[in-house]
Amino acid sequence: MDLTLAPEQEMLVGSARAFLARACPLAHVRAMEADARGFGSELWREMARLGWPGMALPTAYGGGGLGFLDAALLLEEMGRVLLPSPYVATAVLAAPLVLAAGSEEERRRWLPRLAAGDAIATLALVEPGWRDEWGEVTTAARAGRVSGTKRFVPFAAAADLLLVAVRGGLVAVERGAAGVECTRQATLDGGHLYEVRFADAPAAALPAPAGVALERVRLHAAVATLAFATGAAARVLDMTVAHAKTRVQFGRPIGSFQAVAHRCADMRSDLDALRYLVYQAAWALSTGRAAELEASAAKAYGNEALRRLFMHAHQVHGAIGFSTEHDLQLFTRRAKAAELAWGSAALHRERVARAMGL
Repeated sequence: MDLTLAPEQEMLVGSARAFLARACPLAHVRAMEADARGFGSELWREMARLGWPGMALPTAYGGGGLGFLDAALLLEEMGRVLLPSPYVATAVLAAPLVLAAGSEEERRRWLPRLAAGDAIATLALVEPGWRDEWGEVTTAARAGRVSGTKRFVPFAAAADLLLVAVRGGLVAVERGAAGVECTRQATLDGGHLYEVRFADAPAAALPAPAGVALERVRLHAAVATLAFATGAAARVLDMTVAHAKTRVQFGRPIGSFQAVAHRCADMRSDLDALRYLVYQAAWALSTGRAAELEASAAKAYGNEALRRLFMHAHQVHGAIGFSTEHDLQLFTRRAKAAELAWGSAALHRERVARAMGL
């Protein structure tokens, strides 16, 4: 395993960073928290022109044919600017499930549209009472109809296609279907997550068994969430070091005090370890390996590393970092949301032990 980036990957990172620095200032992030759709339509179209929504889909369906590691690199750059977009919902959650469990007709109908950014899709998975995304699905579909409640569904109100996890597989519910009600949920990070209620809504069953594919998508989602958070953490480290260099107390920059310098060094250590665990997990998923060990190791460590890193950032910034006027709190809220999503550190430590045969 060699995690050194190829020249093409370095070009992807560089071009994405330059584009996002221009297209997604933090003022846009703040505005999207209150926006009805939660993302900028024109920015999404620009992302589509760059080929981002379909970069990991096969070329036969209009995709770029790249791997999940490439998507993780892109997500890290999105995290640096806190990009609000349905990228994860569409490209990480929904599109792989259509590819794995859909019929050839469904693939031909949906995947080119998803790859081109002409349609948005999402996964309705979590049910009331679940502690995390690995709960037992109880929603049932009968005779082409589905009833039940799903929670924390990303960008459900904007989705053209809802993939609903039900007992025995997945069903597809299209935009405008009768019997579908979306209610936005209050979230820590201002993200657009919805409770979706299905009341005898028309639904088309995806023909292939979806159990293995759904488990795979859960691992992809955990690593994608961490990749985004890694980018956010990298930006916060830069902010914190800059603050330590310019904030003066007792006649000298606070970064000259050993205790503050050690906090910044600890942040860098956690960031480097987190980044390489994410890259390792993304690489393992790209190769088609089982990857439970790599993905869960990254999430178990990453949850705790993010908590430490952002705690140190707030200690260095002091009270100003907690004010809504300051940008640090934007990153902190999203890092906490990433920690809470797709499994706790304790859950993933158990999964690591299981993958090791313990």
